[in-house]
Amino acid sequence: MAADPSPFAQWTDIFDVSREALMLVGDDGSVHASNHAMRRLIEQARPGQQLDALLVGDERARSALTADLRKSADPRPFSLIFKDGSPSGLRLRGVGKRLRRGGASVYFMLRFDVDDTDRFAALSLQVADLDREVRARREAQQSAEAALEINRLLTKELHHRVNNNLQLQISLLRRASRLTQNPEVKLFVGHAIGRLRAMSAGLDLTYQSGETGVEVADLIQKLAGQAAETLSPDLEIELSLSVGFAVSVPQVTPLALIIHETMTRLYANKDGSDQRRILLQAGEDEEGPWLDLVDDGNWADVAIYGESAEADRLVDTLARQAGVTVIRSDEGGRRLRLRFVTLA
Repeated sequence: MAADPSPFAQWTDIFDVSREALMLVGDDGSVHASNHAMRRLIEQARPGQQLDALLVGDERARSALTADLRKSADPRPFSLIFKDGSPSGLRLRGVGKRLRRGGASVYFMLRFDVDDTDRFAALSLQVADLDREVRARREAQQSAEAALEINRLLTKELHHRVNNNLQLQISLLRRASRLTQNPEVKLFVGHAIGRLRAMSAGLDLTYQSGETGVEVADLIQKLAGQAAETLSPDLEIELSLSVGFAVSVPQVTPLALIIHETMTRLYANKDGSDQRRILLQAGEDEEGPWLDLVDDGNWADVAIYGESAEADRLVDTLARQAGVTVIRSDEGGRRLRLRFVTLA
């Protein structure tokens, strides 16, 4: 080691036989002594050099180190990033100790564990840093998974509460219907119950599918089953769902209500006519997906006023909410086509 006029010059031999990288630093950041192992690791770490100039962070990094070591005379672990020409620098971890020599002078011994022939220890430190980063990311992932599980449980609880409230309203409406003898009130209550059941069906399918959307075939089958419970037994409900597609979550509720209103209020056989069929058919062409609801009547039969006219206007309102286009024709029967403009 080069001659050193500092108070630690007589420690030269002890330094140089050590396999550890050793460096003595003054309170002002000046390097008073360093051994061969230290200079092989950091070539510029020589007596007379300022430690500030060797570190990423310069004086702030060195001041933070000396301030921490000054707190106790016991050895304390630390980490420093040395400038080595790379963008991230060379991170070294070691143990430092405060020394007092010659009155009020304060010095610091910095000790780094390094291999005698290469930078294996430095590489080990980088691997240790990588391991810590992996552990930190794993902990972050576990925290995210825990948050997702909490969100799933909250969503499940919310679904149950909303669905239970819908079922409670349905029960109360059914009770009210049994208590009245007024046919108009019974009809009104029956419509309300049907709408709530359609909304409940859409809610269940939305919960089961999550954010991926709801298969239109599943929604149609569930609503057709509900309608069959209230419509005339002589009225046949046909399904043609060989081509399927998914609808987005915001589309589910208005679409469910459109299907319910069309089947039970527009197409239901309540006037003694000879219609015996309602067809629900899904398909797709060059313009995109569509859903047809067809019966044996024609649109000229829909009065300007009354229940059917009200249902027809409601369908248009719901279609705008669902983002679908309504096309009415008498091709093959009274046909209501829903053309899906926007999908999930």
